[in-house]
Amino acid sequence: MRFSIRLLAYTLIFLFYIAFMEAYAPMGIFWLDWHGQRIYNAVEFLRLNGYLNYLGFTIWDSCQNCSLDANSWKESLYLSKHAISLFPYILINHFGGKEYLLAYGPIFDHFVIFLCSCLIAELISKSLNNISNLPIFFIATISFSLFLLSPWTYKMLIASWTTPYFLILFLFGLISFDNSKFLSGCFFFMLAGLFNYQFAAAIAVFYFLIFVIGFLLKKDLYIYQYFPGYFQSSHQQIQIISSLALPTLFILISRIILFESHEIMSSSGSSLLFRIGISGNDIHNGGILGALQFLGGNRVTQCLAGATFPNLSADLSVKIEIFNCILSTFSMAIVSVISIFGAYFLIKKSQMARNILLPLAFSLVLFISILQQSLSVHLMGYSFIFSALYSAGLVYVISSTYEKIASQVLGLVFAIPSIFALLLLSIRVSMLTGSNG
Repeated sequence: MRFSIRLLAYTLIFLFYIAFMEAYAPMGIFWLDWHGQRIYNAVEFLRLNGYLNYLGFTIWDSCQNCSLDANSWKESLYLSKHAISLFPYILINHFGGKEYLLAYGPIFDHFVIFLCSCLIAELISKSLNNISNLPIFFIATISFSLFLLSPWTYKMLIASWTTPYFLILFLFGLISFDNSKFLSGCFFFMLAGLFNYQFAAAIAVFYFLIFVIGFLLKKDLYIYQYFPGYFQSSHQQIQIISSLALPTLFILISRIILFESHEIMSSSGSSLLFRIGISGNDIHNGGILGALQFLGGNRVTQCLAGATFPNLSADLSVKIEIFNCILSTFSMAIVSVISIFGAYFLIKKSQMARNILLPLAFSLVLFISILQQSLSVHLMGYSFIFSALYSAGLVYVISSTYEKIASQVLGLVFAIPSIFALLLLSIRVSMLTGSNG
């Protein structure tokens, strides 16, 4: 079925979901107050003090009515946030001010997430094109819905990180490479890294390890299948790695220049050891399980928010609320684990899925393994990438189950209520999201 019809279906699903969540979700669909204030402070600081002052670094604080003079923040710049990654918000604030930023900033985020959902749906349907008998329209719309309605995507609607911008640019890069547009692919990869250098660095490590280990094991003739566009030239593979690594070098060198020039003596933000969770005072580090709690869509502790022990012993409705909240969270975690197995088998069977999902999966595994405290604290942001793995994996599971049923009619008949169950679970868990994500 033609792309225009699928795009119409995507648009209708998106508009219905946005309208529904705006009407019924406790957190709504627009920026949370603290997030909107933080974005405004960051871009207004740049506007008032010069966009290139402090080499484009800015503040990252949700204080209200505070002074944004550079002298007040000279020791509190946030060196993980650069003006480039705030470019869309800078434009809106520069020409429209705070009112326009808070009104149109969230809408722009929603548009980017919509495009991400469309690209993921199209790429998943192409990955399953030769290994599934399901209609392409069915695969595409289900992929789109699972990605868009996931609780990790919902968190980006109300307090977006730069991860959606990274993902959409990374996907554009993959599409460019797949169409033999090498320079365009490198450009999109570099631009993706400028929006989120952490994920770019992680994926650069993925390609670098494949390149080096393949060479050491004398299997370098086969490593091209893991690179986008299947480029066999070592020179091109190094260029792909460099396009992802350069933004990280840019950020690191800019930090060094700032400190060496004595423009600043210290900065805000936590240290690498604190983010890893081995600084010596790491009460938020839940280890590997803590880093994996995003699989439930929310922390289990979210179910206990506001509850006290007297309430637990006296109020039956509180017990019911907590019990069902925990059940919903664990249901989401179980479905997430199933999706991981689905993504694994899809990657084994589809070359396109391998090129799309393997780098994203590695980056997420790398953060889970190393930044254990950060992942325990921040369920939003890092976990957005999991939405792609989640939707691809579940669509493969649905497709495989469908193939095993003798009757195609019965396969679709039973698939439809199962899909609705997954989508309703995602909405339920999204509605449990608290104001801190």
